[in-house]
Amino acid sequence: PDAITRVGHTLSDKAEAVIRTQIVSGERLPGSRLNEVEIAAELDVSRGPVREAMQRLARDGLVRIESHRGAFVRSLDAGEVRALFEVRASLECQAAALAAERAGADEVTTLRALLANSRGVVEGDVVPHYPERLDLHELIVRCSRNVALTRYLQLVNQELKLVRARSGFLAARAPQALDEHERVVEAIAVRDPDAAAAAMTIHMESALHSTLGLLHDTPENDR
Repeated sequence: PDAITRVGHTLSDKAEAVIRTQIVSGERLPGSRLNEVEIAAELDVSRGPVREAMQRLARDGLVRIESHRGAFVRSLDAGEVRALFEVRASLECQAAALAAERAGADEVTTLRALLANSRGVVEGDVVPHYPERLDLHELIVRCSRNVALTRYLQLVNQELKLVRARSGFLAARAPQALDEHERVVEAIAVRDPDAAAAAMTIHMESALHSTLGLLHDTPENDR
């Protein structure tokens, strides 16, 4: 990555942002070591801001710090992934049901536009992948008009990003996920909370299966 610019937020804030992005994007894989000296050199900062950034990321569940061994990108095991998905599924299904009741006509139009754009991207690729910046889930949650639900879902998704970063790039998963999203959005559009929740349940089950399939493709924790 480029050296961070010394303007605006503190160096610790910027180091945290860079490392966080590398982790959730899959650039730094679960179990990989985070070398404080190397990262400081890459970002052209001292080790202090990097150390503070690591501690913050550890509090957020993205980094594991071990005494006398250093920092590692946290690895989730299958049990942890299932537990997080149980919470995520409950929140996402509730959000979809509430969105069916509360979404405005303009928001439904936006959801459909996102789907149409993504359909073009997925079907136009030689190796289909789900558009990385599609915020359909975020928009559905926003349509729920429930601030608490939004906050807790963000916390759960933060940890799941440790293994979900690459799930959208599985060739078989991209068109399947798009079809599942389409069913959720159409249920929201016709104002059917039960159908929206049911469609989201199916989507969450498929997403869990896909995410669990990624676990074997992560490095060992160097133990």
